[in-house]
Amino acid sequence: MKKALFLYWTGTGHTRHLVTEAAARLEQEGLYSPTLFEVKGDSLPVSLLPYDLVVFSYPVYAFNLPGHYAKFLKQLNFKEGNSFLILKQSGEPIALNNASSYPLIASIKRSGRPFLGEYHFLYPYNIHFRYPDDFVKEILNYDDLLLDILVDNLQKGTVRRFPYNPLWHFISFLFRIQRLGARINSRFYAIDPSKCVLCRKCIAGCPMGNIALKDGKVLFGRKCEMCMRCSFLCPKDAIGIGLLKGWKVNGAYDLAAIGKDTSLQGQYSFAFHKGFYSWFNKVVQNVRDEHAARFGKYV
Repeated sequence: MKKALFLYWTGTGHTRHLVTEAAARLEQEGLYSPTLFEVKGDSLPVSLLPYDLVVFSYPVYAFNLPGHYAKFLKQLNFKEGNSFLILKQSGEPIALNNASSYPLIASIKRSGRPFLGEYHFLYPYNIHFRYPDDFVKEILNYDDLLLDILVDNLQKGTVRRFPYNPLWHFISFLFRIQRLGARINSRFYAIDPSKCVLCRKCIAGCPMGNIALKDGKVLFGRKCEMCMRCSFLCPKDAIGIGLLKGWKVNGAYDLAAIGKDTSLQGQYSFAFHKGFYSWFNKVVQNVRDEHAARFGKYV
């Protein structure tokens, strides 16, 4: 079987969930034997030579690649790759998120190697506000449909691309200020001593190694990517996220349990959603229709 390398960045685990699901599907279909590599702050460049396919996967941060992930990718020799694929995920389906992959696609083009397409998956927010479980079930169902389409495209050699938009590119470039903002904001992160039990989960989990324990106190450095892993996964909700305190979400979504929960309908009621959730209607319906046209039924 051909070999695939998944190079991924994850904050609160949603991209890891996506990569795990995608890798399992590619292996199940006999397409690729997967190797998963999580990029962290201390990760060294890897050789792409042993792999038939290199899959880049990441969460969209302010319409861009996560800052350190972008730096890591610049160290790779893309000419060592045989073919490339992009799997990105975000908490909303707006088209501007697709500008995040422009620098990555440019590197692939310069390599002269085949580009097998890009896919935009949806996951719940880990900042701003919490998604209700029934809506999470709906977007997980959407992701399942998109995975079916991904596998079918790989089998048929069909490349899925998003159109290039120079305005999106410009706006995305402006929003890279988020990377600096993350480092500034992290100076205002703080621990609530009345809640913290010094479990050190935030220290062990930080992908940038940005959190340390000194003299019995949890301290935050200046390498923050604002991935929200520390505050989102803190078992005691003891971490304040500085200037963004009004946007904090605490507590992991149990994606596996939500996906299996038959009491959650997830029946593609997107057409009935209002306000923010109405953004999902058209994108989800398009994928639903594409899936029905290919496979004849919904799953």
